[in-house]
Amino acid sequence: MDDYPPVVAGLPDDPLLEVLYRVPFRSLCRFKCVSRAWRDLISNPIHRCKLPQTLEGLFYEILHHHHRDRDGDGDSLRRHGCVVFVDLSGRSLPLVDPFFSFLRNLPCAVPEDGTRLMDTSHGLLLLDRGGYRLDSTPSYVVCNPATKQWLAVPADVDWTPPPCNGLSAYLIFSPNVSLHFSLVQFTNEEFTGVTSVQIYSSETGAWTQSESAWTLEEKQAPCEGWRYRNCVLVPERKSTVIDGMLYLVCETVGEGRHVLEGDHILAVDMEGKTRSFMPVPFQTHKEGCSILSDFVGQSQGLLHYVNHEEPEHYQNTDAPSERSDNGHTEGSEDDDVDYELSIWVLKVGDTQEFVLKHRVSFLHLFGEKSCQAGIDYTVVAIHPDRDIIIFSDWNDKLISYDLDTKEVCAVRTVRDAYAFNSYVPCYSESPALTNKY
Repeated sequence: MDDYPPVVAGLPDDPLLEVLYRVPFRSLCRFKCVSRAWRDLISNPIHRCKLPQTLEGLFYEILHHHHRDRDGDGDSLRRHGCVVFVDLSGRSLPLVDPFFSFLRNLPCAVPEDGTRLMDTSHGLLLLDRGGYRLDSTPSYVVCNPATKQWLAVPADVDWTPPPCNGLSAYLIFSPNVSLHFSLVQFTNEEFTGVTSVQIYSSETGAWTQSESAWTLEEKQAPCEGWRYRNCVLVPERKSTVIDGMLYLVCETVGEGRHVLEGDHILAVDMEGKTRSFMPVPFQTHKEGCSILSDFVGQSQGLLHYVNHEEPEHYQNTDAPSERSDNGHTEGSEDDDVDYELSIWVLKVGDTQEFVLKHRVSFLHLFGEKSCQAGIDYTVVAIHPDRDIIIFSDWNDKLISYDLDTKEVCAVRTVRDAYAFNSYVPCYSESPALTNKY
């Protein structure tokens, strides 16, 4: 930049860049239109590592098939899958390598079952090299596809997985808070219903256990009560990290699993401790319908939560909806009811109050008066810098909905896709990721 005059007369570029590092991505886009000098300053690859980035694409998984091992053991069910990246920017070449070729230098080979993508957080990815074996022990890797850095997370030798209803792992990384990351692993024990927490810190390089490392006061804190009340986490409804805090959906197990009986949003810090336990918002629902949690994410620095209305006869069924050639449900008893999707935003401050931001009917989104979540549609992502939500539907299409213009657009077709994760690149190198391709 020394060969060019400063963008602002009388002001060196370095102080200006310090200001630009702290503005939202949408403001950067506007500043690029000021002049050619502003555009060149912001587009310079040298500055890219610190300037804010936006949504570039989506990772998703495909399961090819499943079978049992030759020994016929029922506990050795195998599933083969792969990770796919869809670039939303329209590039001819994808921004990242979904095969993670830069991980070939790992100490052990990638399993034949494939590497699972567990979570993403501000440009970092959490992978499980244990593949898709249901009986495998997690073998985590945290990596940055933009810088090709990675770290193989050491196994926790002091922890033996108990018989459990489910194990879920989340990645907490907020570069504006810390250059280190945490892994938070929750295990719901099958016989007790208690959810235990294991935490890995890249700063200490070690795992800690909630039941052994925390004080009695920390374990019995009011916010931790959910872990002893037969509650489970719902990875399919996603999670998000805002200012070093992990937000995710928790639901009760057993009778009455819709929000009126106890769905909550947890806020968990980098030590795995629950800092808040918020009941999810809802409006008075129509007779004969339930309101179910769909998605939690962040947009424009604020926590967003999505839920929907659904006929009660949809509950507790895994059967796909039967649709006629014109796309309507056969024999539906709800032809006169128009069900809706609600988008809520958490108010700024210490309050735990959500306000309704937007409502949209399924008829407007998908041409159906009622839809079943996970079968007819899935909330895939919310744009981090714009009021746009992305869905996948029963026709294997990605659909975007603009809350401002109310416009519905088909993005592209993705076959047999599930487990979507948003990708916002991070071009700055992390001291926590000690290996590089």
